[in-house]
Amino acid sequence: MSVWHRRAIEVLENSLDAFFERSSEQGDWHQWPASDWPETWRDRVLRNLVGTQKGIDEAIQKAIEGDNGYMEGVASEVHSIFRNLDNFSWGWWGRVSDHYREDFQSSLVKAKKRATNIMDTLSEYWRDDEILNERITGPIDEEDLKRYLKPGESIY
Repeated sequence: MSVWHRRAIEVLENSLDAFFERSSEQGDWHQWPASDWPETWRDRVLRNLVGTQKGIDEAIQKAIEGDNGYMEGVASEVHSIFRNLDNFSWGWWGRVSDHYREDFQSSLVKAKKRATNIMDTLSEYWRDDEILNERITGPIDEEDLKRYLKPGESIY
C-alpha cells in the first residue's frame, strides 16, 4: 500500500511540475472551476495525500510494534481514496502528458487494492484457503513475502 501510495504522490508532484513549467501555454486556468485548478490539487489533494502517507508510515511502525489499530484506520482511508477525489475536477490533467494521469490513477488503484487486503486481513475476513488465492491477492512474489519473515522463521 505504502509503495503505491507514495508513487501516486510522486506522479502528482511531477504532473503539477509539468503543468506549471508550461503554464504560459495553458491560458488563464483561473477561468476554470476552482476545483479544477492545479493549485487546488497542489494545496488540497497533494497535501492530503502527503498527510495520509505520513499516517501510513506511522501505522507501519506501530504495526511492527504490535499495534494494528492505527493500520485499520489508515487502510480504510486509502480504501476510500477515490471517494475523496470526487470533489475535484480532472480537466487540468488533459494539459499534461496522458501518462501522468494513467500512472497516478494506476498507482492509487494498486494502493487501494492493498488497503482492501489489509482491511480484510485485520478483520479476519479471509477464509483459510483464500489468502494465497492469486485471483484475490494478485500475483504472489515469494521473494517479496520472505522479507516479512521474523528472524528464525522459515517459509517451510
